[in-house]
Order: sequence, then C-alpha cells, then structure tokens
Amino acid sequence: MEKRLFKILMILMLLGIVCITFYLNMWNTEKPTMIAKNGRMNLLDWDFKKDGIVHLDGQWEIYFNQLLKPQDIKNREVERYFYIPGKLKEQLDGNTTGYMTLHLRVVVPEDVVYGIRIDSMLTSSKVWVNGVEQGGHGKVGKNIKDEKAIYLPVYGYFTPEDGVVDIVIQTSNYRDISPNIRSMDFGLKNQIMDEYMMNISMDNVIIGGLLMIELTYLAIYFLRGKEKSFLYFSILCFLIQLRCCILNERVLVQLYPHMPYELLSKTAAITYYLWIWTYVLFLKEQFKDVSDKIIYFSMVFGSVFTVICLMTENMIYDQLGILTQVLLLCIIIYILIFLIKKSIKGDQKGKLSLVAFFVLIITAMNDIFVNNGVLNNIYIFQIGMFVFAFLESYMLAVNFSMGFNRIKELSIENQEIYEKSIRDSLTNLYNHKYIKQVLSNKIEDYKENKEGFIVLMVDLDHFKSINDKYGHPFGDKVLVRISNLFMKMLRATDTIGRYGGEEFLIILPNTNMVEARKIAERIRKSVENLIWDDSLLKTSISIGLYENEATTKEECIKKVDDLLYRAKKNGRNRVEEYMGNSSRKIKNYA
Repeated sequence: MEKRLFKILMILMLLGIVCITFYLNMWNTEKPTMIAKNGRMNLLDWDFKKDGIVHLDGQWEIYFNQLLKPQDIKNREVERYFYIPGKLKEQLDGNTTGYMTLHLRVVVPEDVVYGIRIDSMLTSSKVWVNGVEQGGHGKVGKNIKDEKAIYLPVYGYFTPEDGVVDIVIQTSNYRDISPNIRSMDFGLKNQIMDEYMMNISMDNVIIGGLLMIELTYLAIYFLRGKEKSFLYFSILCFLIQLRCCILNERVLVQLYPHMPYELLSKTAAITYYLWIWTYVLFLKEQFKDVSDKIIYFSMVFGSVFTVICLMTENMIYDQLGILTQVLLLCIIIYILIFLIKKSIKGDQKGKLSLVAFFVLIITAMNDIFVNNGVLNNIYIFQIGMFVFAFLESYMLAVNFSMGFNRIKELSIENQEIYEKSIRDSLTNLYNHKYIKQVLSNKIEDYKENKEGFIVLMVDLDHFKSINDKYGHPFGDKVLVRISNLFMKMLRATDTIGRYGGEEFLIILPNTNMVEARKIAERIRKSVENLIWDDSLLKTSISIGLYENEATTKEECIKKVDDLLYRAKKNGRNRVEEYMGNSSRKIKNYA
C-alpha cells in the first residue's frame, strides 16, 4: 500500500514539475521579444488581447548621474542607450553605483487604458508616464545618505497621449553590488491587474499553506514527546514562509511599505543560511547516519554568515557572496550524494527526500539566474520550497502514521500481556489477586455512593475425591468445564474469578436478592445436571450468597465464606443466603 502511494506521489510530483516548466514557458511566450530601438518601441501592430503582455526590452535612453523630469528630457540630446535587461557594470563602464534617468517612448493604439509593472528598479525609483507621476519605491538619491531604498514592485495605469506612452524613470543604487535592470511588463490594464492578482494569490496560497503545515507539526512536536524532526520541519516551513513574504510581490513590504531595504535584504540572506543549517539537522533526525562533520560544518556556516550579515553593511556581506555560494554548494553536493545513496539502497524516505531536494535546487537555480539577469523568469524558489514542504510533510505523516500504528501494536501487545497477568492460567477466569481488587473497588463504591452489590462464594463439592479417583488432569478438565459454564450463565456486568483451588468468587453489581437468588440457583442446578463420560460421576457446588453491608474487603469475604461453610456443613449442593438489614436470614435450597 505504501509503495503504491509512493508511486502515485512521484507521478504527481513529476506532473507538478512539468506544470511549473509549462507555466514558465507560458510566462516567457506571453511576453514576446519586442525590441526597443534608440529609445522608441512601436506596438501599433501588436494585438495585446491575442499576444498578451510584452516586455519593454531593448534600447532605453539613459542619462547617467542625472535626475531628470519629463519636461527636462523633451529637448535634450540623447547621450547613450542602456539595453534592458542588463547589468550596470557591463554597460556603464564598470559602475555599479550611482543615479540615473531612463526614458522610453512607446507607440500604441489610442483610446485604450494600459498598465506597467516594474519589478524593483534597482534600489529606488520614481516613475512618470506622459508627465504624470505614477509612483515608485523608496527615495531616489544622489548619494547613499540621501537614498532611501525599498524593495517593492511598481504598478501604473494610464492612457496614451497622441498614441504615445512616454515613460521616464529616475532610479539609483548604492546598496546592491551586482545591480541589473530587469524587464518591465507592459500591457492592457486588466492584463497587468490579472498578473498582480495571480502573483499575490500564489504568494498568499503558499504562505497560508505553509502556515497550516508549520502550526500542525509544531503542535505535534509539543504533543508527541518533543520529537525534534517535527520542530526542525516547522522551522524550515517558517523560513520558507518568511522568504516568500519578501520575494515576488513582497507581501511583507506591501503591509509595511517603509520597511528598510537593508532589513529585507539581510532577512532574505539569513533565511538561506539558517535554512540549510536546519535542513541538515532535520536530515539527521530522519537518517541517523548523517555525518556529524557535515552537521558541524553547516552549523558553523549558518552561524558565521548570519552574524556577518547582521553585524555588517549590505555592501560588505554582499562581497562574500561567492564564498558563501561555494560553501553552500559543498553542503548541497554532500546532501545530494547522501540522498542518492539512500535511494539506490531502496530507502523510501531517501527517495522522497531526494525528489523534494531536487525540486528545491532547480527552483533555486532559476532564482539565482533571474537575480543575476541570466534568465527573465519570475522568482519560483518559493514554489519549489512549497513543493519541498509538501513532500517532506507527506513523509513525516507516513512516519507518524507508522509510529502511531507501532504504538497501537505495542498497546495491544501490552494489553494482551496485562490480560494474561490478571487471568488464571487454567480456567481463564480472573485470578485471586484481580478478583480481590474488583471487590475492593466495589466496597469503595458502596461506602461513597451506596452502590449495592451481591457476592457469591462457590465451592466444588468433593473435588479432592475426584482428583484421587480420576487423577489431577481430569480434575483440571472438570474445573475448566465448570468455569466455562459459569461464564455462559453470568451477565456481561458480572465478574467472576478463581479464588482458590476449587473456589470461585462472583460479584453481581446492581442486583437485588431476588435476581441474585435466581442466578445462584440456576448455576447450582446446571452444575448438578452436567453429564460426564463416567455416568457414576456427579458434580455439585455449594454457594454462599451475601448482600453486602461490609465496609472492608476482609469483612465481606469473611461473611460470604461463613455462608459457604454453612452450606457445606448443611449437606452441600445448596445455597446459604444473607439478606442484610442487620439480621441474618438463612434460606436453604435442597
């Protein structure tokens, strides 16, 4: 059953990867390569409804180290062009910091409302369309002190003037050491709004789903003996959740638009460091043979770079990016090799973890390439992390289920052991110790709640002579048969135990004397009427019947034992009865 579920899950995950790939391809195909030339893009022949959103890629006018407004650009001679998407260092003579103005004229059909999406233009920006300010993010400055950096997408909606959309963007960068300007989305208003809704919905689904998983396993951690794998997994989900809040539509920044860029940038970096550290600890809980060296290495890696990130400015710890990526790659290679070995050995957990980790690597590589301007996709690492969380959650659920079943099996096994400990090995009735405990409990109920009950002490008549004449093995068969007869004739609420060799104690709760008398007499007659292989053998029992008034177990047993003794003394095969009310009334049954 588990193998079948595993195969189904693998198929679903492969379909998921195919869907992600298809989605990314659609993302690229719905933004065809229309190229701007010399600061101008002609979209008169572009069918937005059919062909979708377009990237504003190509040659933009750029005025480096100048902050110009729309009216300043009208009669200004173009100095140079910047090809978008592109890196500042490659196109601005090695410069990675500074301020600038970008300008593009887009020719479009009139009488249509358009929209634009700018995915964080460097570390701050201010946008105009046809001379009307559309907003921006942060505050553009001519130095690092004047600049206020914020990490946030910019959306704008507008109509063309005389068939032209004139876009002017002021922007600056003093904090990102490898800045690049990414493609901007241009389309009909409803297309840009749909893109925003799709992105924000995806983020919210992932964040909400991770929150549910995170809280579920955190609760299980506290409820189930502090099993560390559940705690580590909850932390992993939280770090994924936090990263998702920062990237793509920046849900966290949407809620707190004045959040400092440095805080967001450092948080995004720290999630990497702490995530890999926690993941290695999580693996250690799942697979006990994870090397202690890699655990120590990942802990040192996560701790050192987290401290560096917190204690230094962005520009300083960003310069350590290559070193962190090399060390991170070493940890990733170890994990991959470890999980591959587990999978080869047929370990189902290893196979599932390998698929989860592989999805994570693929989506992480996409984000690295996007961040460095190599690819023009969207950030999908949060999707990969969500898939990872789902797979690992499934694995933990299976392990939890197996553990629960094992506990259940142990409980059943322990119950069986307990049952054997309170049963008589020959007759399978309750043993002497347990029946006395039941009697003690009934006495306590009688004292506290006045819950009445009746006790029967039963003895097999002339049992010694049966053993002497037929042998002890036959005597044991007689005891077993009579015990089975007792069990058939008693009610489910009654309790019977083997009190001694051939003596039995029966407790009848919530029973009046009329009912008890009928039960005792029915038992006596049934034993008397038993037919044995030897027709000369006749069996009978003597019974003491006591309606309890005692307040101690010892007193109760003495009373009923006295009645049994009287039954034997008066000729056996009879019931001696005590009816209570502080006066003894004896009635004999021949």
